[in-house]
Amino acid sequence: MSGDQTERSGRSFWRILTALVPLFLLVIAESVTGNLLRLTPAGLILNAAVYYLLYLGLLALFGSTKYAWPVLTLLIYVLATAEYFVISFRERPIMIWDVLALRTALTVSANYNFAVTPRLAVTFLLAVCAGALSWKFPLMFRGPRIGAVALWAACSTAFAALLFCVLSPALKLDVHMWDPIVSFEKEGFLLSTVLSLKTPFPDKPAGYSKEAAEALLAETETESGPHGKTEHGGSAEDMGSGRTVPENVICIMNESFSDLRLYNGLTDGRSFGTDEEFLTFFDSLDGSKNVQKGRLYVPVFGAMTANSEYEFLTGNACAFVPQGSIPYQFYTREGDDSLARIFGENGYRTVAMHPFPGYNWNRTEAYADLGFDEFLDAEYYGEAADGAGSGLLRGYMSDRADYDGIIRLIREKGPGEKLFVFNVTMQNHGGYEVGGLDATVHVTELNGKPCEGQYPKADQYLTLMRISDEALKYLLDFCSTLEEPTMVVLFGDHQPSVETPFFEALYGSRWSEVPDRLKLNSFVTPYLIWTNYDREAEDAGEMSAFMLGNVVLGEAGIEPDGFRMQLERVRERYAAVHAMGVLDRNGRFDGVFGTDMDLLPELHDFRLLQYYRMFERRQ
Repeated sequence: MSGDQTERSGRSFWRILTALVPLFLLVIAESVTGNLLRLTPAGLILNAAVYYLLYLGLLALFGSTKYAWPVLTLLIYVLATAEYFVISFRERPIMIWDVLALRTALTVSANYNFAVTPRLAVTFLLAVCAGALSWKFPLMFRGPRIGAVALWAACSTAFAALLFCVLSPALKLDVHMWDPIVSFEKEGFLLSTVLSLKTPFPDKPAGYSKEAAEALLAETETESGPHGKTEHGGSAEDMGSGRTVPENVICIMNESFSDLRLYNGLTDGRSFGTDEEFLTFFDSLDGSKNVQKGRLYVPVFGAMTANSEYEFLTGNACAFVPQGSIPYQFYTREGDDSLARIFGENGYRTVAMHPFPGYNWNRTEAYADLGFDEFLDAEYYGEAADGAGSGLLRGYMSDRADYDGIIRLIREKGPGEKLFVFNVTMQNHGGYEVGGLDATVHVTELNGKPCEGQYPKADQYLTLMRISDEALKYLLDFCSTLEEPTMVVLFGDHQPSVETPFFEALYGSRWSEVPDRLKLNSFVTPYLIWTNYDREAEDAGEMSAFMLGNVVLGEAGIEPDGFRMQLERVRERYAAVHAMGVLDRNGRFDGVFGTDMDLLPELHDFRLLQYYRMFERRQ
């Protein structure tokens, strides 16, 4: 073979190799995430198309594989690795809305263990070799750069139109936002990310108009009366009903507070046992006259704390917004209605508290939009965390130190001042394998088999629950000494993201194979309503987080407005209205999603009023 032939053969080889780069990167990326062998044929082909579009775009921009190849390799590898770690930490892939929460993620990243696995190491070496080859043997693109970029933009637009308008409906390609990890496994992380780029704003309910919403609101408000500007002042008694009116309303959303014992006996008698009890005090409150407890269906699992507090404070259901979106980032506006605004209108000083930076989840702006008088974040706790037993635990403020801040607030308030507090704790935040906490509670048995030492994350989490339980006793003991009527409401924002095999062993199958009705149990946390005065507490049973605020208002003697009256009608019929589906009071589960919920009784009117309240009505 002559020298010219050899040179031509070499160029042909590199052209072929260059043409295969997107497929090579697809293999690397899905090997990192562990989903390569799970991709559907449609997912594989369309993912490859997305990779080719990105590659051609960079080639048109740079004019050479010397830059396009390594830049794309670095971009894809970093994204795939981030996807791998995020899924391992919280059992939920990165969503497009998470970009807005990047600063929040960075503040808690130190408590997670970023272990490099052999798979990550091998794929990293392959990515580096690919980049080195492109640098050593570059191929140049000849032609006008601007024209190439314009052509690429036109092709990308055409592909997007084809994907969203034709292929996605025909092939039923979509990101199941209530359980996105399943979509990412079958359709690939890059295609799924593209598919999730749909508008973050929910569709209008069927038959919606501003006039229809206002008419419905007027009708329900006529039935319920004005939303309760009561004449309690500083009095302890509601003269109309004889109900004791709390002067201190302390609402606590406790980070990752949950009772994993709910899984015991859930499927085929499966259960786990521990060497120590971890909710001793919480259990001791059962049967107390001034205590109400139950199961709360929260909108998230393992992460996205802000969505649970959004439901509780506003009464809006996250089932009716795009799943995976963060209302604090997208939907709150100045003048939005909330528990803070309602209690403020009824003479309470309203305070939000959180022992971490205020910018996390955009809380500083969101709390102002929701009508809080003030927000006390980490700076406040810097002065409050010096009492006995307080301080940091795994780098986070302990529950006891957090509660010291609440106690300080109560002690320093003015005579006759009524106080509404919404507190979000941090002690039990994820990252359970790091932080220097010696576990005192251990999972010793799983489904009848010894397993001590196999689930260190679960051990640390259950130990934290024990410490939270002790802190709760500390707070309630203090509140018991107050002469002022005081109500404490506590609930968990979500269950913890501990070892996936732990949960899968309790379900008896992989997460993606668990039926939706059973999977709903992964979104359950406890709630507690406690008062330092006797009251006849009605058992409200199970409910969604967005319903709990109505119970709090009722206990405070505040009548609901039209929206919350409609919410009450929903609560009477349904225990859970969730992105997984709805569960009625008779235990019947409907796996309906999004607009399909409009077909169910009470839900259409509620969804219509929620849309109006979120996007058109302002105070």
